[in-house]
Amino acid sequence: MKRIHLSGKKPIGILIAACCITGAIAMGAYVNYQTSAYPSSDNGSIDAELVHMASTVGGRLIDLRVHVNQSVHRGDILYRLDPVPYELTVKQAEANLALAHATVENERRLVTVRAGSAAIAEQQTIRARTNRDLAARTESRLKPLADHAYIPWQQYDQAKTALHNASVSLSEAEQQQASAQTAIGDLNSSLAAEQASAVALEHARYALSQTIVRAPTDGYVTSLTVQEGEVLAPSQVLFTLIANDEWYATAALREGTLGPVHIGDCATVYSMLDRATPLRGHVESIGWGVLSGDSIGISRSLPFVPRQMDWVHVAQRFPVRIRLDPANPVLLRLGATASVQIRHGAACH
Repeated sequence: MKRIHLSGKKPIGILIAACCITGAIAMGAYVNYQTSAYPSSDNGSIDAELVHMASTVGGRLIDLRVHVNQSVHRGDILYRLDPVPYELTVKQAEANLALAHATVENERRLVTVRAGSAAIAEQQTIRARTNRDLAARTESRLKPLADHAYIPWQQYDQAKTALHNASVSLSEAEQQQASAQTAIGDLNSSLAAEQASAVALEHARYALSQTIVRAPTDGYVTSLTVQEGEVLAPSQVLFTLIANDEWYATAALREGTLGPVHIGDCATVYSMLDRATPLRGHVESIGWGVLSGDSIGISRSLPFVPRQMDWVHVAQRFPVRIRLDPANPVLLRLGATASVQIRHGAACH
């Protein structure tokens, strides 16, 4: 058997092997750089805001104007409750307000009359005080004359009696004036009752307005399983409205790839409903925390620390919320699976 010597070909093989290894290392480094600089996720989902439709008042459902999966617009009437009980409450509140207003007017007239009586009592007090002062001066002038017998004592006694009567009249007038001032009162209680009746009327009108439920935004009706005739409790959710004014994509990115992600970064989103059509969006927010099962704190007990191998680290994922630009509604369904590419992709070129 003839031996074949390959000694001359060894440098070429070594060179080829070195090039392959170098290329593999370079390719790995490039892939690692691309993964770190331009993170992506295939486990995203299409998301939207939900509005749980309910009325703050209860009653019988008499008019249901939507059906499940129907598209509605802002301001559309969704359903109506029986308004009769609330209309009666409004009428009762209006009557109570009218009664309170009449009471205020009556109290105002009474206050005017009592104020007039108090003014008369004040004038009577002034007159009684003047008469008392005159009688007192007369008694003072007659006393020296009576002591020297210049006038009869009877005349002096009459002056003393007149002074006493004037003092009694003044005391009575002052008491009447005080009573008249107290009786005037004020309108505070009547005005407060009128204000309370006005607030009750506004509340009744608000409750009546809540018997008609309108769409707060454009959206799609879902989770509707009720028919007309159902009696609803206050704040009972009748169905859920998927808001159609803003759509989002939520991607769970590994913690090691969050560094290059910033608010406002462009994002390309592919919905699984149509993998060929890219959706453009921008990073709106990055989650600040997630619930971890590796550290469970039990109240009034020792902390739970799971056993694990120290050389194995499982990367935590944080949700990144991406606001989508207006797109074809066919591609936007709540909960649809989505692929998300941050800072690259067809929509970001």
